Amino acid sequence: MDIHERLAAFWAGERPDQIPYTIYQNEWRHTQNDPAWQAMFENGLGVVWHVSPFRSEMRDVESVTEQQISGGAEIKRQTLKTPHGEIWQSWKNGWHDKYFLKTAEDYRIMTEIVRNTNLTPQFEVVAEMQEKVLPYGIVLIAIGRTPLQTMLVDYAGIENFSMHLFELESEVHELYDALLDQFRKIVEIAAGAPGRFVSNLENFTAESLGPQRYAQYLLPVYQECFPVLHSAGKIVGTHYDGRTACCKELIAGAPIDLIESLTEPNEGDQTLAEARAAWPDKLFWCNIRVSDYALPPSQLREKVLSLAERGSVDGKRLAFEVSEQYPENWKESMPVVLDALKETRC
Repeated sequence: MDIHERLAAFWAGERPDQIPYTIYQNEWRHTQNDPAWQAMFENGLGVVWHVSPFRSEMRDVESVTEQQISGGAEIKRQTLKTPHGEIWQSWKNGWHDKYFLKTAEDYRIMTEIVRNTNLTPQFEVVAEMQEKVLPYGIVLIAIGRTPLQTMLVDYAGIENFSMHLFELESEVHELYDALLDQFRKIVEIAAGAPGRFVSNLENFTAESLGPQRYAQYLLPVYQECFPVLHSAGKIVGTHYDGRTACCKELIAGAPIDLIESLTEPNEGDQTLAEARAAWPDKLFWCNIRVSDYALPPSQLREKVLSLAERGSVDGKRLAFEVSEQYPENWKESMPVVLDALKETRC
């Protein structure tokens, strides 16, 4: 099997000839011209690309981006100017520093922006990318985050949003409703897009939300929207790259096919054995902890085989990936992982 055939078997809940291994394009791109990657591709590695099936156009909005050096730091600021006012966000040395949503007025402006955003399919972009990245690239249909995670991760930041949930409750719910209407449209478009796997890039970690908020804000969206994708023959994966244990019963009942970026402690809070016991029928696309890549080759091999045993007793429903941070010693360590996964062959 090649990487496409392995992933197709994995997504279908069948047993590939060996457990698949992939890396996100945005992690690989920094060193993509290094010839060392080619040997890994030929040894089974795949590169995952997230491609949006839709274009978005903000009506009556001017986006202005400014960049400067201040105090030795690179500052980037984006301002969205609308007839109703302006909102802005900034980054410091590439890291989100200030978020769009700081006041009640910011929420009202963002709600108007969302309501006045047009979404149109761009299936030709998905199809072109599927051809362009062959033979080692895999294109996933990217639908972004659900409404609450969009606000928490992209628009407000976890610290501010935690306060906004109580201090700006009506504004939060108004924006949530607008984002939910938008997400429904995104899902309808994604259902018709070429490709099998739909990526919901939630960046969920349970300590930022908890089971009560999960049941209130995430689960109903999954229950309403993911069956639309299932009816179109899609496999739906959610990017849960943090802690999950306190929500594991709710996650078990959610119509999620695949938990993606799942990582063992200390990055996550469940071992693969615990996650498998909680979610016996879900697919796992797992990270190997970044610190484990620094192990001596023999210990890294043992670690990979141990993870494989804990995550799958029969070689089904399990794949590995590099989705959060690629190891600095990737030239030495990632080939060890690929060779170890050959030992999972049936």
